[in-house]
Amino acid sequence: MTGTRSRRLRRWVLYPLAFCVVIVLLSIAAGYAHYRLTLYKASPRQTGRLALTGATVLVGPDLQPRANATILIENGVIVAVGSEVVVPQDAERRDLAGRTVLPGLIDSHVHLQAPEGPRGKKIGPLDMPGLVADWYRYEPGKRRNFLRSGVTTIRSMGDENAWVHTLRNKIRTAELEGPRMLIAGPIFTTPGGHPVATVGIEANSDTVRLPENPEQAREMVRALAGGDDPVDLIKVVQERGNPERKVLEPIRLDILTAIIDEAHRHDTKVFAHWGTLADLDDLLAAGIDGLDHLEPRGVREGWPPGIPETLVQRGITLAPTLAVTDQVFDQPIKDAIYARVREFRAAGGRIIAGSDASFGGVYAGPGLIRELELLVAAGLTPREAITAATVTPAATLHADAIGTIEPGKAADLLVVTGDPLADITALRHVDAVLRDGRIVVDNTN
Repeated sequence: MTGTRSRRLRRWVLYPLAFCVVIVLLSIAAGYAHYRLTLYKASPRQTGRLALTGATVLVGPDLQPRANATILIENGVIVAVGSEVVVPQDAERRDLAGRTVLPGLIDSHVHLQAPEGPRGKKIGPLDMPGLVADWYRYEPGKRRNFLRSGVTTIRSMGDENAWVHTLRNKIRTAELEGPRMLIAGPIFTTPGGHPVATVGIEANSDTVRLPENPEQAREMVRALAGGDDPVDLIKVVQERGNPERKVLEPIRLDILTAIIDEAHRHDTKVFAHWGTLADLDDLLAAGIDGLDHLEPRGVREGWPPGIPETLVQRGITLAPTLAVTDQVFDQPIKDAIYARVREFRAAGGRIIAGSDASFGGVYAGPGLIRELELLVAAGLTPREAITAATVTPAATLHADAIGTIEPGKAADLLVVTGDPLADITALRHVDAVLRDGRIVVDNTN
């Protein structure tokens, strides 16, 4: 009887337990395999010589079209460009006749960790496993989609600090594929400000910094802008909100001034999320370098007298992020925003293109193309819109390796069918994308 009971015990308890252990181990193995296979790893670095021939190339800071031109690339860097370039016999050739080559695009306002989806979609429990998996894999889908749209550089305007530093380094060392990254790290705000009081970012999160006094603000900036792995810029949120909906707490002026002054001591520029004219007054008083977003709360009825000229005189850039506001407001309000963009441009202002992906139904990659189309709808020429996504943002952050097609620059290139200087929608017809000379997108086959 004892032996029979023992056999029954094994059958009823041990065998199902062993089965469960096997299932768990197989699940872990499958999960790890999925993780490794979907990281979107970088392809080998470009070596030797590559000649792109026969295309119309938009050359230099003026994006001058050169017909039937050749771009000669060596080890990821442009070494020659023009119609008289002699192609070495050992160079790999790629015929791009009938296409246009322009600098890889720069999206100057993105949030990599923001959930992507239609505007107004709420995140539910069923969404969490996918979001966590994307976080652990450093957003492979977004990295891929940026490149598919020709976006070869992004400016991260508020992501978890340690996470975004790690991702930037993995892309720099060609462990992971993706656009090159210019990062702000965490956002400087207040306990009652955006995004703490709006989208629920935890006050102790590595995504925000909440200085309580000027000296603490300086210490926080020094930690970010100094050391061996500094951020590329600092972002502040100076936002009073909407009195009719939700009032927000801006950064105290003495703290804001300390943030900007300390950043400038480290040769680091500061860019601001803002909304109202009172926010703008604070930012101008504190010495801001760039304004991101353009909302009707501040300027629907027009810029205050002299403000566009002041912005231009100080070299303050404007990233309107029209792709977001276009989905929110009716046409009269959008027309007012467009008018403010035109007035800033007419005063000589420097506009930079930022989509604000992945917020508000704006997607990584296509969001920037939509932003450029809206800049043209607002009154910019296609050349001015492309400049806002190439030349100007590169110059703004002294990113000297990118932004133009010239010898000595990184071979970050976008190849399209059609003439984007005549029709901005040609940017939707991507033939190929190069990152440091390696072909990361190829739609020509």
